[in-house]
Parts: sequence; structure tokens; C-alpha cells
Amino acid sequence: MNVKLILGSYGGGVVVDEELRGWRLGSNYSVLVRPSELTSLCPTKRDVWLVRRGARLCSGCVRRGVEYHNEVLTIIGQAVILGWEGLRRVLSSVKTHAGIWALTLASAWLSNGAVPPIAIEPKLPPAAGFTSSRPDLVIGSSPTEVLYSNGRSDYLRRKEVEVCAYGMILEALLKYPVDRGYLVVITDDGVSTEEVILSNSLREEVLVLRDEVARVLSSDEAPPIPSKCVEGCPLSKYCLGGSNE
Repeated sequence: MNVKLILGSYGGGVVVDEELRGWRLGSNYSVLVRPSELTSLCPTKRDVWLVRRGARLCSGCVRRGVEYHNEVLTIIGQAVILGWEGLRRVLSSVKTHAGIWALTLASAWLSNGAVPPIAIEPKLPPAAGFTSSRPDLVIGSSPTEVLYSNGRSDYLRRKEVEVCAYGMILEALLKYPVDRGYLVVITDDGVSTEEVILSNSLREEVLVLRDEVARVLSSDEAPPIPSKCVEGCPLSKYCLGGSNE
């Protein structure tokens, strides 16, 4: 298996306007936004409004992605904490191609001398107009999200926005440039990594979406049902008056 090493980044090489750095950001709204809410499927953000008010996501809609996600983070976590001994402990529990990928990546890190500095699901305090949050990984200073994709390029694009939001939060907390993030993309056929450049345009998109979601959440009135619901929305039945059980 050909594995591209993820070594993280401490900034540099990307030109970013000063006013778009995380440490410069404020918000015009009292409601703080979750980074994951930027990537919601619904074009009117009705799904975000409903979840904040107690709606439950369809668990079966996301089960496979959660299994992949947890397996990858468990294996990498054992490598971070215990090194080779950690990998020996999880070897028998590797069940999927995503787990094999994580095992291979962690082994490559250790064979190259050491696992890079990694925080696994660190709890970040509120910053830059966002709530407290937990990126999947922070490698060096690079936020990294592990995701299952069924081939939808629009979903990958939304996750780039979420990674950028985490990068801006880290900048606000660290007072240090974060210019890159990563996506670990799991499909039914394999695993790949994508570098996300936290460019001016991506940062501007984050701020537009952040303020849009904050505006929606500030209202007591639910956003309208879109003219055409997005295929695969885990709240579609609930939203239209049914049950998500």
C-alpha cells in the first residue's frame, strides 16, 4: 500500500491577508457557530436550526462513516501514546481497509523515527465566532478531518471549508499562522489524503457561512424547507413532518 505521510505544518509559503487571520476575527452575532454546521447539506440551513433545537440525526445514515472514523483515530491514537507497542495492541482489531491504511501510516511514521506531534480530537475553546470544537486531529498545527465519502465532490468541498474553520480557530488560539490542513478521505475502495490550502478565498467563504449560520440560529423561526431537498439528507423525514427513528 502506497501511503503519503502526513507530517503537519507550522505555516509558511501561503500568502494570507492579515485581516483574515484567526487572531483578527470577531463576530457580529452573539450566537457561536459549530465548524461542522458550515458543512450541513441543507441550502437554507434548516437542518442546523432543527438539530440545535433537539432534532436527532438518522443514525443509520452515518453508521459506516463513524465506524471508519473511529477505527482510524483509535489506531493513530495508540501509535501516539504507546508507539510500536500500541500498534501491536490494536493489530488484531483492525477490521477494514481504513484501519489497514491507518496502521500502515503509523508504522511509516515510527519507521521514520517518530510520530509527528499529534493531538487527537482536542477540545478547542470558543474562538473566532465559533463554539468550543473538536477537530479529528491536529498534526503539527494542521487541522485534519477523517471522512467517509460516497464519491460526492460537493461533500469534499464542504469539508475543506470545515478544515479551514478549524485552522482559523487554531490561529486565534495560538496567535500563529496555520496555512494548511488535511482531509483523510475514505471510500469503499481505498483511502487518500488531500492537502487543503487555507487561502484567502476559502477563509472568506468560511466567514460568509459562519455569519449566515449565526443569523439563522439567532432567529426563533425555522428556515424554510428548500424547494428541492438534497439527496441523502439525514433529517429529510423529520424535516417533512415524519420521524427519524
